[in-house]
Amino acid sequence: MEGGGKIDLLENSHGFVVWIDRNGLIGMLDYDHRFRHPVGEITMGMTIEQLRAAMPSLEIGDDDPLMRGVRMGVRQLPEGYTQRVRLTLEAVNEIGFSNPAAQYPEPTEPSYPVAVGMAGAPFTDPNLKLVVLSSLLDAKQIDLGTPAQLATHVLGRAVDLEDEGYEIIPAAQDYLERYPLTNELLAAVQEIEFDGGGTAYPFVWYFWDGEDDVFDVKDLSGIELCRNLNRFSAISMIESVDVRSLLSCQRLEYLRLSTGIDHIEALLDLPALKEVRVLDDGIYDEVTTAGTSARRIFDTLKDRGVCVWVHWVSATEPTPPAFE
Repeated sequence: MEGGGKIDLLENSHGFVVWIDRNGLIGMLDYDHRFRHPVGEITMGMTIEQLRAAMPSLEIGDDDPLMRGVRMGVRQLPEGYTQRVRLTLEAVNEIGFSNPAAQYPEPTEPSYPVAVGMAGAPFTDPNLKLVVLSSLLDAKQIDLGTPAQLATHVLGRAVDLEDEGYEIIPAAQDYLERYPLTNELLAAVQEIEFDGGGTAYPFVWYFWDGEDDVFDVKDLSGIELCRNLNRFSAISMIESVDVRSLLSCQRLEYLRLSTGIDHIEALLDLPALKEVRVLDDGIYDEVTTAGTSARRIFDTLKDRGVCVWVHWVSATEPTPPAFE
C-alpha cells in the first residue's frame, strides 16, 4: 500500500523533520540548529575541529561559492544512505541523512474545514485572526497545505500564483477570516508575533512585500481567548499596544514591543511576566530620567526579578546604552 510523506510536527519546536518514502521506510532525516540533542557523534554548534575529531571519515568541502562561510561535510553510510553536515562560519548548524533512491508520494491537499461565522471571529479585527493563524501554522496545529493548494480549494480551479499571486485573493482572505477556531485551537496559541513575515500572509497575498498597512491590526479584542499565551511580540503590523488589553493573559511571560506602548503601568499587573523589552524613544527618555512614573514602574519590575530592556530608536552621538 502506498504511503509516506513529510512528518514535520517537531520542525518549529525542535528543528526535526522526517520523510517517509512510498515503502514506509525513512527516506530522509533533517535536523537544524534548533535541535539541541546529540545526533550520533555530532551536536549543533560543534566547531569544525571538533567535528573532524569526532568523525574523521566526513569529507568537508570548501566554502560554497554562492554562500561564503558555508561548507558541507558528506559521508556515505550503509544501505545507500548519505550523511550531510552543514557548517556556517565553521560551526555545525544542520545535520541530515538521506537515501537518494527514496521515492515519495505527491503531496496531497489537506482536509479543509468549512469556513463559518463572521469575518475575524472570534476576534473583532480580522487581521488579528491572521496573526493567530500564523501562530497556529508555525506550531503545526493547523494545516493549510501550500498557498497554491488553498487558492485552488477556495476558487475551485487550478491556480498559478506566479500569475495570480501579485494581489490579494479575496476568496482565500475570506476563508481564513472565517476559518473555524475551536476552544482547543485557541488554547494551543502560546506565542503571537506581529510581523510582516507572518506565515498566514502568503496564503492571502502570495507576493505581498510586507511594506504597506493592509494587514495592520487595529483592535486586540478577543486576545483573551488565547488563554495560554506565553509570548507576545510586536515588530510591526500594529501602531501601538495598550498593555491593558493583555491583562487577561495571565500566563504571559515574555513581552517584546517595537511599535509603541500605552499604559505601561499595566505591566505591574501581569503576574507571570519574566521579561519585557521595549524599543521606543519616548519610553527610553522617561525610564532614563530619575523620578518619572515610567522609571518607577520599570524599577519595580526589576525589583520583582523581571528582566527589563528599554532602548531608543534614534539617538545622537555618542549613543547612550540601553536601560536594563
